[in-house]
Amino acid sequence: ERSRGLGDVYKRQQYGLDKADLFFETETEGGITRIMAVFASADRVPAQLGPVRSARSPFVLMAQSLDLVYSHAGGSTAGLNTIRSTDIAAINALAYDGSTFWRDSGLVSSKGLEYSMMVSGKNLSSRMASMNFRTTSDRKFFTFGKSGKGSAANSIQVYMTGAQTVSFVYDAASGLYTKQNGKLGSAPHKTADGTPITASNVLVMFDSKYSENKETISFRLSSGNGLLCSGGTVRNIRWSRSASGLQFTEEDGSPMTVATGKTYICLVDKSYAGNTFTK
Repeated sequence: ERSRGLGDVYKRQQYGLDKADLFFETETEGGITRIMAVFASADRVPAQLGPVRSARSPFVLMAQSLDLVYSHAGGSTAGLNTIRSTDIAAINALAYDGSTFWRDSGLVSSKGLEYSMMVSGKNLSSRMASMNFRTTSDRKFFTFGKSGKGSAANSIQVYMTGAQTVSFVYDAASGLYTKQNGKLGSAPHKTADGTPITASNVLVMFDSKYSENKETISFRLSSGNGLLCSGGTVRNIRWSRSASGLQFTEEDGSPMTVATGKTYICLVDKSYAGNTFTK
């Protein structure tokens, strides 16, 4: 099935985020990060997913490379221009007919209107059918299996921005990394129902960011180095991105192997690479 992407905002009350098949987090403005949840098919999207947030350029570019149907609620001027220039399949919640997205009344009063937009897999499936969107893709990004490479490391602390650090701690029994909100030892990142965010792999992509305007930032998203945490190990990797795909390789250029399961991707300015460490 073709994957779908949904923009989300960090540290707000979130519904269904833990159900995503892949996560992508990066800075959007002022040191604030957002998360895009990616699903392998609309059938995998839960009955309530949100809040759906505005489009920003890095997420649009990743959605293009991952061959997603990109769901968003409006967007920054640059983000909307990027959607038009990439000509990706997109569904704008602010242009909906009332049958696809809805506002959670509790969040409207407690968090504000912009943090209240919700969607369901059933509604997305119907909307995509009505818009005649393609629902299959032949793009592949990972080789699943055991590589036997890397050095022992049971945790990683990722310096996203001066205002945001995230961490992941590995549990050998489950084979999963649990995300923490902040430095190592911080509280786990949980959704509204108390479910922690977990993944089988953590990928850090180092890149160069730049200011799109006085408010929003974006990334070059061409190629770079990175780190892969998988199975309680860490190793250096390389990545490249174009309109036609996203590619990860081992440091020597061979195909990169990851553990079967979900992957959490952090896109970080390369000047912060020295602030990211494993233990």
